[in-house]
Amino acid sequence: MKKNTTNRTVTFVFYLFFTLLAAGIFLPVWVLFIASFKPGEDLLQYGLNLEIHLSGMNLNNYTLLFFGQHEYWRWFFNSIILTVLTVSGTLLISSFVGYGFAAYDFKGKKFLFILVLLILSIPLEVVMLPLYKQISSWKLMDNYAAIVLPFLAHASTIFFFRQYLLSIPGSLKKQVELTEPRSMEFFTD
Repeated sequence: MKKNTTNRTVTFVFYLFFTLLAAGIFLPVWVLFIASFKPGEDLLQYGLNLEIHLSGMNLNNYTLLFFGQHEYWRWFFNSIILTVLTVSGTLLISSFVGYGFAAYDFKGKKFLFILVLLILSIPLEVVMLPLYKQISSWKLMDNYAAIVLPFLAHASTIFFFRQYLLSIPGSLKKQVELTEPRSMEFFTD
């Protein structure tokens, strides 16, 4: 009987904890949703709050967003294009580099991998101005390439790909090499 009450207590505590956690996660979303119906002047004067005044709430912000005199849809599709280009390019290039570190033995491999790990310790703020100067000297300003190129070979992605590829058993690699001797066949299967 005592074990049954202990289980119920633990279950109740878990339910209470996760209910509070869900409320803490949902509350900011709810506040932003309510704020989207308030006039901008109210937000500037009173800030974000949970007060709901039906008389002051309207759809003007949504009308301005979708039908206003601005280029919202262009901004939106630019974000989509940049995201697709950056993510696919980063995954492709970093996976190739990680595969090279995991599959091949070459002179300087450890040194180069240590350099990749050291790059992880350099904050973006330190590299930002030199990147800007480099992109500017290449005359790529106001171009998608200026945003995509600097982040194509990310050190953390290279590290994760290398670690994953090192975890694949050697017997599987040998089997692929025996059936298809090309080195990239293992990578694509």
